Amino acid sequence: MILCLNLNAAIDKTILLNTFELDQIHRSEKVVALAGGKGCNVARALKTLGKSPVVSGWVGGFAGKFIEDELNKEGIATDFVKTGQESRTCTSILDQNNQTLTEIYEKGEPVSAEKIEELEAHFRETVEDYQAITLSGSLPPGVPSDIYARLIKIAHEAGIPTYLDSSKNALRDGIAAKPFLVKPNETEISILLDEKPGTSVRELATAIQAIASRHTTTLALSLGERGALISDGQRVLEAQAPQVNAISAVGSGDSMLAGLLSAFSERLPLEEAIKSGVAAGTANTLTLGAGQFDIDDFEKIRQEVILKTLT
Repeated sequence: MILCLNLNAAIDKTILLNTFELDQIHRSEKVVALAGGKGCNVARALKTLGKSPVVSGWVGGFAGKFIEDELNKEGIATDFVKTGQESRTCTSILDQNNQTLTEIYEKGEPVSAEKIEELEAHFRETVEDYQAITLSGSLPPGVPSDIYARLIKIAHEAGIPTYLDSSKNALRDGIAAKPFLVKPNETEISILLDEKPGTSVRELATAIQAIASRHTTTLALSLGERGALISDGQRVLEAQAPQVNAISAVGSGDSMLAGLLSAFSERLPLEEAIKSGVAAGTANTLTLGAGQFDIDDFEKIRQEVILKTLT
């Protein structure tokens, strides 16, 4: 089993419109509501890839029950710590004509110190049940930025590899605990450097190699429709994604993390891991709904990913 920590779970609602205009009334073409948050998306993608994910974190209220019930309906196991606060809802508005995506993310309600201690203790008790751990997404109010770092250290003690995908101080604190893999995007990479890196592939490659070497980790940098870079501190590979008729990129980064983890869990080399990551992220763009893709699309795209060795 693979544990997908989703500390700030949400109902993810995607609204599909022909055109989105400010100060106007809109009637949707389609609405998709899913159990969401990055960890839920990772779990959904892992299930498509044939793995057995379990989602944990905090949930509460009617929204929390919806999140848990929807995951269970999808055949995804859950192990949440319950709070007295209502879980959040995040809304994505997809404009088909202009190909724009407007996202409104609620922060979530504060988590008490008691519930933080409860989750950490439960994690310590159960961590050895899992093959790997993903730690994804933002933190609810009241949760200290070093929570991921503390959980990574517990996993280290148990010999369980961890995969981190977060931002701001949670990312900075988390990477210092030396997770097996970190997956930032271009915006988040500057958090891990003293200065903002250049935007060329070569400049980004130099940056991620330095970060991976400094923190003894593997760093996979998502480049959106361009693909990704990956470095283990020694080599840097570029994976270029094939062009596809994308519908929505919501959840593509989470699908990429699932693809990377799936490959590494099968002891595949760096080259195959980044191909799987890019293929899963790209396949996700063909479907409306975060972390959802067709396995046949994944396999086809994986064969079309172009690899280059940069260093």
